[in-house]
Amino acid sequence: MTTTPSLPSLVLRGRNATARFENDSDHVQWEQDGRIVRIPLEAIGEVRGLDRTIEVVLTTAQDDRPAAVYALQDASAPAVATFSAAVQAHLPERAPDRPRADGEDLVITVSTRTSRPPTRRVRAIAAALAVCAAIDVTVGVLDGWGKAGVLPPAQLFAAIGVLILTVMGRGLYDRRRLPKHGITVLAELDHYTHNTKVYRYTSLDGELHYYREATGGQQLELSYDPRNPSRAIARLSLYMQFMMALMALVGLGMACAGLGFTLHELVVALHG
Repeated sequence: MTTTPSLPSLVLRGRNATARFENDSDHVQWEQDGRIVRIPLEAIGEVRGLDRTIEVVLTTAQDDRPAAVYALQDASAPAVATFSAAVQAHLPERAPDRPRADGEDLVITVSTRTSRPPTRRVRAIAAALAVCAAIDVTVGVLDGWGKAGVLPPAQLFAAIGVLILTVMGRGLYDRRRLPKHGITVLAELDHYTHNTKVYRYTSLDGELHYYREATGGQQLELSYDPRNPSRAIARLSLYMQFMMALMALVGLGMACAGLGFTLHELVVALHG
């Protein structure tokens, strides 16, 4: 006698939310912004796994009405694929002539507070803040609190520079590397989500991927990494690439200036 294994309880944690699909459950539990939202399977029209993002698209009673979408971002790509496939497989079958209800009317929201463990990014920021605070206190004790008072603005200035440099530098790296060493395709517009366009493209292995872009038409030229097809970039003009490089240099200058001033004041205090 053989038995079919039951569906395990799945938990998908992202940057902005947590989704749960319990064994033999008739709903997806969504935790976000201090709320628990229960989304019945009957209210779900489709589940999209977009690399590290999952989108739960609710049903609509009218074809011309935009569907409500619950999006969870920055989760593990394999976990997203497993979760989306499991939920999609358990969606109820609907007869073509059966009227569809508005999924939003079926969702149940329970107000409560949810706690999430700190991410690596949060821990890194906390560590940087602790180091800056230690430097400020050291300068204040050794060289006076007047000089220590000018350090937080300089450190904030440096932090903004690091953020600009990271975002622009990574974007420039991908936009220089992928068009030369990646695969370029024309992605088709799939749908809209929160004023953002979502394009779809198929990799060489036949797997479907999605790409978010605020601007663009019905098609968008993308270049993706053949070793990681979900990592893609859109083509930019030389002017936009120049502006990104300029912003990266500005961020580098801000970071060097803020950190250099902080270290200078620390050295002066230690040798004063």
